[in-house]
Amino acid sequence: MDKQYLRDKIEAMRHNFVESTEHERAVGILDEARMTKKMLKIKKKLISLEMERCQKKIEHKDCSLIDQKIQEQKELFEACRQHK
Repeated sequence: MDKQYLRDKIEAMRHNFVESTEHERAVGILDEARMTKKMLKIKKKLISLEMERCQKKIEHKDCSLIDQKIQEQKELFEACRQHK
């Protein structure tokens, strides 16, 4: 894979998981000021799992276990968001 592709992919992931969009802030969905510590930890875990997933893809290894972990973290995050 091309280095520029990886940079773009990481930047897209950072935008999706780390930085909230203006719309999300406007409706208060993913504003970090409103997130609990647990939600922020889950968000950081998702980022590290996505980076690990990209690395596995680069190495042409099976990433189904990581995909499963990512899905679990997303469900946990959603549960925390709805509970709040």
